[in-house]
Order: sequence, then C-alpha cells, then structure tokens
Amino acid sequence: MAETRAAFIGVSALEQIATKYTKQIVMGGVHYRPDVFDRMKILVSTGLQFKDVKTIMNRKGHTTVRKVVGKPVNNTIGYLEERKMVGHLAMNHYLDNKDNYNELAIVDGVDNVNYTYPLSEIAFQAAVANYGEDIFDNLWHGDDTIPDDKTNPKWHLRLYTGFITYLRQDIAMSRISKANKNYVEVETIGKPIDEKDPTPFNIFQNFRMGWSQNLRNAPEVMLYCTEETGEAIADGYGNSKGNNKSVIYNEEAGTFTIPGYRNVTFCPEASFGTGDLMIATVPYNFEYGVDDKDSRTSVSVRVGSDNDHTDISFQVQSIQATRVINVNSDSFCMSNGSLIPNDCAGDYTKDVFVVQSSDTTLGTVTVNDAAPNNEAEYTSGAVLKLVAAPTSTGEFVAWNTGEKTAEITVVTKGQPGARTAIFKKKTT
Repeated sequence: MAETRAAFIGVSALEQIATKYTKQIVMGGVHYRPDVFDRMKILVSTGLQFKDVKTIMNRKGHTTVRKVVGKPVNNTIGYLEERKMVGHLAMNHYLDNKDNYNELAIVDGVDNVNYTYPLSEIAFQAAVANYGEDIFDNLWHGDDTIPDDKTNPKWHLRLYTGFITYLRQDIAMSRISKANKNYVEVETIGKPIDEKDPTPFNIFQNFRMGWSQNLRNAPEVMLYCTEETGEAIADGYGNSKGNNKSVIYNEEAGTFTIPGYRNVTFCPEASFGTGDLMIATVPYNFEYGVDDKDSRTSVSVRVGSDNDHTDISFQVQSIQATRVINVNSDSFCMSNGSLIPNDCAGDYTKDVFVVQSSDTTLGTVTVNDAAPNNEAEYTSGAVLKLVAAPTSTGEFVAWNTGEKTAEITVVTKGQPGARTAIFKKKTT
C-alpha cells in the first residue's frame, strides 16, 4: 500500500477555515484584547449601520428659582445634540505560501464526516493575527486623516478615529472646555521624589475637585490613565498616609481603588499611551462599534497571485468606529495632561510551534523530552525532538504532515508551525 503523503488541503478547506475564524477577525480589537474592554467598561456595539447617531440632551442649567406667577420664564432645559459614530472600512491583504497548508486531515467521527486541519489553522491565524492588533492599536489614537502613506511613522493609525482623537475634535469645537466644567488644568504628574512625597495623589485630588458635583457623586467613575500615572498616584497616596494604608488592588481586573474615593476605579492601561492625561467618565460612556452585518465585512481566500502561483492570498476587511457618547460635565471630565501613542506593533508574527495529540486518551506527545509548551517562542533554527507515545489503549498512526515515525526532528523556520500526532484506538 502506497504511503499517504501530505498535500495542499485545497481552496474549499481554506475557505472553511476562514469561515470558522471570520467572527473573531471581524470583531478585531475586541477579540484581540477583550480584557481591556471589560475592565475599562467600554461599550461594545455590533450590527450597526455605517453611520449611527445617538441623541443626547445638553442641559443649560438646573437651578430652582422663585418666579412671579404669570411672568414667562426662558427655557433652561437645554438643547439636543447628535453624537455620531461613523464607521470606517479597514482592509488588508496577507500573502502566504501553499507549503504552510500541506497536511493530512485529522478525522473526528465514525463516518469520517468531521475533519480538521490544525496546522493550517495555526498558519491562517498567524497570517491574520496582526489585523486584530492593528485594529486595537487605533482604539485610542487612531486618526483617519493620516495620509495613506507607508513612509509615515503613524501610518498604522489611519484605520479609524480613536477615542483620544475624537475628544480632541470635541475640544476644537469647544464641547470640552473649562467653561463647560468638563476640562481641568492641573500640574504635570511625575513619580514621587521620595517615600514622603504625596504630590501625584494631591494632583489627582485637585483634578477631582474640578469635576461637577454630579460626576463626583456618580455610583462609579472610571479613571483612565497610563500605567506610569496610575503607579505615581498610588505611590503618592501611600506616601500621604505614611504608607500605613495602601490602595486596594483588583489584580484580576488590573484596576485599583483608593480608600475615601471608592467610587473611583483607576484603570491604568499600557495601550493608552505615554503621558499624564487623566480622563474621568461614567461606565460605558466610551463606545466601540463593529458593523458585522455589512456585506463588506468578510474574509476571502485566493490561491495564486500575480507574482507567484504558489501564493495563498487572504483578504480581511471589517468596519469599526468609536465615539464618546456624552461629554457633558455630569458624565465626563478630562485633564490637560499630555498623551502620545506607543509605537504601533505593525506586522505580527509570533514564532510558536504547537505540538499536540489528536486524542490524549490514546496517546501523548513530548517536545525535547518534556510536555509541549505551546506558548513558547522559538528562533529560526531551533531543533525540536518530537515523540508520540501511545497509551495502553491507543496506537500511533502518523503525524498530520504524513511522517509515520513516532519520533521525528523538526528545525524551526522562524515562523509559526505545528505538528499533531494522530492516534487511533487499538484493535484487539
């Protein structure tokens, strides 16, 4: 009987893989970093139209006064304002080689109905993983007015308007200002100069005193800042109490609160950037939208390119946008601090080599005589000894790439890869 060799899985299998991961890709930044959206309480909306409009009421005042009966009083209720969220279509092409999609199917089911291609799925996810990262990079500092020019160092920030850019536009239109009581000027926040210096915490207190009474009394206020600013405020608080009282950390969420200000949840975030800007807002006032219903939101596959017929081409595209729903002083306030974006990650390749068993009850695998560490990254040229060991009830069949020997050696190529040991139940 001729030995079965791994071959190109085919376009239909590639399309099946693309369809499987379309939802993850479409969700972009939310799928890539769901922890940020959860702990910073950023609203995530799906199924939007290309332009979504939310109407809020801007109040002119709320002071109760005595009036003379029968004398007309000017309307002080306020005026309506439209807060628009305009979606932007982001698109990228990824070229890969057919060699990364050569493997045998792993069959799961008595009738051979269900089958998977784990190696090809790893390659596909690696090819498009940087899309989600690029989308996330735009969450705060994205600016759709940046020219479509790859020589521009901020080129990756042109996909859509991020929250910070959105707020700067509000400042330019005077929606955010000292007069509106949603903008407070404070001193620059730096690290405490010693263990007795409470200055960073005092600056936060001055910022909070500038909030409207409604915002100060809100059930919860999210305080967005950089990691450096959050650390400085926490250290300053400890210094102000002689280090006898500490902040209350939520290690799982990555947030903290301060005794005396327990309605303020501090949310330091690395992707926020570098600087000392502080933003105070009620939960879910920042909104990230994904139009997963638009026909242009898709992942498509093509075999061959104009330059090489052995290329695999993936086209990934989706529509996303941001908005700050309400910048009125009862829901929002920001400081005059500085903030610049971190360097964009750009193309993303994580050089992992995933090794697994098709069924751990029938057999296990080792990498260099140890259990697989599928989170480990390998440099190009790393030598990996892979061993497939059947259990008492199992029998080794082959590796998913066709090798029949239970012990094989793989030399990494500085790109994602994988091997799956295929086992079957031992026949008596």
